[in-house]
Amino acid sequence: MRVLGPTATLDLTQTGAVMSVGIVMRGEGFLQSDRWRRRRRFLRHALEMTVAMMVGMVVLGMAFRQLHIALFGTGFDDAWHEHTELAAFAMAFNMTLPMVAWMRYRGHSWERGGEMAAAMFLPALPLLALLWLGQMPAHWVLPLQMVLMLPSMILAMLYRVDEYAGHAHAPAVAVRVP
Repeated sequence: MRVLGPTATLDLTQTGAVMSVGIVMRGEGFLQSDRWRRRRRFLRHALEMTVAMMVGMVVLGMAFRQLHIALFGTGFDDAWHEHTELAAFAMAFNMTLPMVAWMRYRGHSWERGGEMAAAMFLPALPLLALLWLGQMPAHWVLPLQMVLMLPSMILAMLYRVDEYAGHAHAPAVAVRVP
């Protein structure tokens, strides 16, 4: 064996020579890298907020149904077609309220909650404008609104990517300032 350098050797055998170069790769594993950790946190935030939206859609949706029955004598199916604007804003509210509540619990500011609320209501506006102009039937408004809410939420999160992919948030706590 002949040493060629601090990490390289040359082994001579009967059939030839074998050179070995010692290369040491150090660093964190793929799953522990900072970039992967940030992606995981971003996806966790998106999933948590989506689950909160779904819970709100179910729980508050049942309350909206009962309210619509009390006021108009019909359930959500009729609200969707006869009172499309009311149904669209109720859907946005039902999905936004628990999501913002969850964001506050996770330590996000009211400002971030307001941005996310705006992102939830924003898809309804052009859809309702198209409805009022007669360019879209009423039965398309709610399904399209719900489909557009997720990309709208993701865009709001990407706008503040450092907040949603950064450090884990502590629960919001009221602190007395002397």
